[in-house]
Formats: sequence, structure tokens, C-alpha cells
Amino acid sequence: MTENLQPFEIQREAFAERLNLKEQWESQVKILNEVGILEILPESQELGIIGIDGQEYPVPDFQEIMSRITPEQMEVLEKKNEQGFNKMLITPFGMPLDILISRYKELLLKKDSESTLLATDGSKLDLDRNEPTWVWEGYNGADANGGLVYFPESFTQNHEGQTKQEILANSGAFKIEFIEDTPDMPRNEQTQGGRIKPTPGKKASQYLEIMQNDENMTNEHGLTPETWLTYAITNLKERNQQIDDWQGQGKGSWLTGAYFPASGFVPCADWDRDARLAYLDGSGPSVSFSGFGCRSSVEIK
Repeated sequence: MTENLQPFEIQREAFAERLNLKEQWESQVKILNEVGILEILPESQELGIIGIDGQEYPVPDFQEIMSRITPEQMEVLEKKNEQGFNKMLITPFGMPLDILISRYKELLLKKDSESTLLATDGSKLDLDRNEPTWVWEGYNGADANGGLVYFPESFTQNHEGQTKQEILANSGAFKIEFIEDTPDMPRNEQTQGGRIKPTPGKKASQYLEIMQNDENMTNEHGLTPETWLTYAITNLKERNQQIDDWQGQGKGSWLTGAYFPASGFVPCADWDRDARLAYLDGSGPSVSFSGFGCRSSVEIK
């Protein structure tokens, strides 16, 4: 009962109620299950994923997620909520990226067959049913073989990032992240809670530097391909809308939470109306595109 809780626990419960976190958790688990990301694990018989290491990882229940929120993290989440980070994602980070991409492709085909693949203005998007997604070959197996690293400090050979195997060993397979629930990234400068939202047209390296040096962006990191796919899938299920439609009302997204050291490429993702498909691509950190911005997230560790 509330009268038996400590002040921090009361604050945490109030935060969860204000953001409807229990309902968000229920919705996320339902979506991940419906699209075939979650499965009944053979040994534990719990709902979860098989990681790239072959191990079983049950999806965290709501109380486990709440227990991850420490007083220090509560302070961060409160500030980030004021800045617009109110959407919770349960990212199945530890599963093979190739499988996650496949589930996204299957959902695009399903939405198209139901005539519910829409832009954010409600208009129907055309889909190339023979090739619903175009994926740069560098992604193939890169998370499993270490060719893709995560959370780099720089886009250089001295990146100081971690492989997925390393993160699995230290942090588990599911990432609990808060993002801004904006299927279309803003095209012009906007400020919320003292934080200036990154505007499109910058280099990937510039977005990384901004997050590292702007005190109002402390505790943020760029999205990984896994997080972008989770948000894209979630938004398609909840709203029938494709995110990051750069020829519509949105922008493509640099995914600065990951890096391909061998090629020197930073991942990026978008919807392309001309090609009628979703792109998962990569480009150099010193390249800029007027049609691309950058998303970020805050993780509960």
C-alpha cells in the first residue's frame, strides 16, 4: 500500500502512473509477440527471445522494469520526460539483427495487404512487395560476428564501442529505452524543457558530438538499428504509420548508437517513396544529407 512505501518508491509509482508505464509495457509485449519477435522459449517455457549467443532471455516483466529505476535514474527520467521522452520501448536487442529485420519486412507486407501501410498524414504508401526492405550487405550477420559495434565514443578505429556479445554478457538481451514519440522528426529547430532538438542536415559525427557535449542531452545516445526497428514496428502496429518518411513530412535517421568500423560507415534508416521500400543503409560520418536527422534514446540500465 502507498502508506508503506518509501518517498522514492512513491515518486517512482507516480512517474509510472503519469506515463502509463504498465499499459505501455502490456502494449509492447503484445506487439512483440504478435509480430513473431517473442516466442515460447523451449527450456524455460517463458515468453522471450533466443539471443545471438544461443541463450534464452525471457522478456522482463513490469516489476523488473520498475526495479531497474534507481533514484539517480529517476532524476534523469523526470528531466527527460519534461523534454519529451515519454515513449517506452522494450528493445529485443540481443536477438539476431537479421531476424528482427525479417519481422519488420513481414509486417510491412501484412500492412500493405490490408491497405493499412500509411504515411503520417493518413495517405496510403505504396510498397514494392518484391523488395519491401533494402538492407546494405554490411548488416548481414554483423551483430553476431562483431562487425557492428554499439555505443561508440567516436566514429574511428578507436571507437571504444562494444560488440553485441559483450553487451549481452554485461547487460542482458532487452533494453528498456525512452524516446520521443515522433514518427516525423521536426524539420525546424524546436526547444522543449531547455533542450534544443537536433535539426536535420548535419553529419553523423556532428550529432554524436552534440549528444556528448550538450548538457541538456546528457544520458542520451543515438538509436541502434535494433531500437529503430522496434520503434518502426511499434508505430506500424499502433498507428499503421511508417516512421522517417523523408519525402513526406519526416526525415530519415542517422543511427549513431552503432558503427561499422571496417567500412567506417554509420548506420542510417528511412522510408523511400520512389523506391517504395524501407532502407537500412550506412554512410560515412562526415557525410550530410538535408533529408536526414538523428533520433536519440535514454536507457534504463
